[in-house]
Amino acid sequence: MGNIYILFSTLFLLPILATSFNVDEHPNIINPFSLKFYKEATLQNADKNLIMSPLSAEVLLGLLSVGARGNTQKEINNAIQLQDPEMIKSTFQATMAKLNSIEGIKLNIANKIYVKDGENFQLSPAFKSVAADHFSSDVQNVDFSHSEQVTRAINEWVESKTNHKIKDFIPPKTIDKTTELVLVNAIYFQGSWQKPFNKKLTHKKKFNKNEKDTVDVDLMCQKGYFSHAELPEWNSDILSLPYTNSDTSLIIILPKTVNGLKALEEKILNCEIHQILNMMESKQVDVSIPKFKIESTFNLKTLLPELGMKTLFSANADFHHLLKSHARVYVSKATQKAFIEVNELGTEAGAATDFQMTRGSSNVKTKKVDFIADHPFYYMLMHNEDIIFCGKYIGA
Repeated sequence: MGNIYILFSTLFLLPILATSFNVDEHPNIINPFSLKFYKEATLQNADKNLIMSPLSAEVLLGLLSVGARGNTQKEINNAIQLQDPEMIKSTFQATMAKLNSIEGIKLNIANKIYVKDGENFQLSPAFKSVAADHFSSDVQNVDFSHSEQVTRAINEWVESKTNHKIKDFIPPKTIDKTTELVLVNAIYFQGSWQKPFNKKLTHKKKFNKNEKDTVDVDLMCQKGYFSHAELPEWNSDILSLPYTNSDTSLIIILPKTVNGLKALEEKILNCEIHQILNMMESKQVDVSIPKFKIESTFNLKTLLPELGMKTLFSANADFHHLLKSHARVYVSKATQKAFIEVNELGTEAGAATDFQMTRGSSNVKTKKVDFIADHPFYYMLMHNEDIIFCGKYIGA
């Protein structure tokens, strides 16, 4: 049985393409999966700043589902909450087309499949057609016995797709002659604030990591009208910082207490994001948020089974329709690496994932609000109601 290596890479920037799809005809597959993914990621990384793109992983899982059958396909489909194969294909095609066509920012989502040279390792015509037509995925045949050369080529592809932010994505000696396929997704986002922060107002401030420990951070400050809401049931405030494309924004949910993040996370996991966003209204807000850079790496071989996907990592995996020869393969490694930088000018973020086989009301309110993010908070980079990146900041 051969190996499949699946890689996810994520980065934040926003792009410009056109779409003819009616996205309203397709379910929101992004947010439910994103919240479950975040839950498991933060359980495994409780004391770390985090950045992740569940969407980056979900795109490749949707693609793998097309080549899967039996329990393998069932587990993937349950996780992404789509069962019908045609709906999976059309939904991901529409989602990628929509996100790749946002004006005023850079958002690029790209897929690539590396296949082992040889007649027995050709993609099945049906899978290859779906990969190209519905997932915009390029296909390249390589000789995995030349592991260093292939690793370098994949890393260079990821780096090029994430504006050189995700480097050395695949570690040395990860790929070897037993590898038969590598599936890679890369996401890159770059957006400028609609209202940039004045660098002269940025200053050092104590950030309360908990009730005892503090760390110095660079706090950015500005005053203006922003979408905001108090969330009494969550004991938190929510703020939207829009980019030049106002449909795209950084959403920060800030607990009112220093140690309130854990309770907030439990609430988030059981909510409908759009209902929370609809509560926001324009208010005059004094905003103070830290500048930060975060890079995170996740072993999806331990994370995805917690979301119900266990068979794809076992010898019982059924990817019968992935290869032309119907050879038995399974996912031997799955990794995501993500990056985000938030500063006075805006946000840059990116992620890569790979599998290897082996908003608010426009009514202006006069009430002034202080939003001082000087303790741990949860954040989402969103386009309309779609979560593209999410994570938490708990201090440097």
